Amino acid sequence: MNSTASVLLKNDEMASSQGPRCPQLLVGLFPDRNVQLAIERHRQQWLWPRTSRFPPIDRLHLTLGYVEDHAQARCAQRLIDALSDVRMQSLELLLDYAGTWSNDVSVVQPAPHNGLRKLRQTIWRVIRKAGLTDQAPLAGWTPHITIARESEGAACPTMSPIPWAVNEIRLVRSHFTVPFRHEGLASISAQEGMRILARPRAAPPAWH
Repeated sequence: MNSTASVLLKNDEMASSQGPRCPQLLVGLFPDRNVQLAIERHRQQWLWPRTSRFPPIDRLHLTLGYVEDHAQARCAQRLIDALSDVRMQSLELLLDYAGTWSNDVSVVQPAPHNGLRKLRQTIWRVIRKAGLTDQAPLAGWTPHITIARESEGAACPTMSPIPWAVNEIRLVRSHFTVPFRHEGLASISAQEGMRILARPRAAPPAWH
């Protein structure tokens, strides 16, 4: 990303300092490096207002569901146990649309895909099975990858479609700290099934 955008990235980190927030458990699809770079090349073609904030490319993801990770509630372990029954099947997605929503969030979106929509429904049921509440409403769900925030008035170029072969679901803990970070907890791949990436532990209280 150019030097101006690199400076703006600092704003993305500063956003996590706006008061304590409870960590979240995120179930999502994370693009591989080639897809990340293709999205980044597309993002560099936009004309962005000075207010825009940009998530780093290694944090780009498509959310399938997320829950609040309350301290001492064993939320991570409960979700991992429920996810152990999920069988991932490879998906061939095509990112073919980009634009800015009315909430000033700029996104890229995949073409409609029945397998992706079924996977979202599966994750919603799994979260309920774990006794947790999915903070992402199932009704009206629009799959997307956020590429910028506070981007009202951004000029979007024509998007060249980006093929995305999806073979893995990830469970990460989002820490709203400075800097913001994702902690990998588990993954489910089409080839290997579930892998535990870190031993679940109680999330720290929001005031830490």
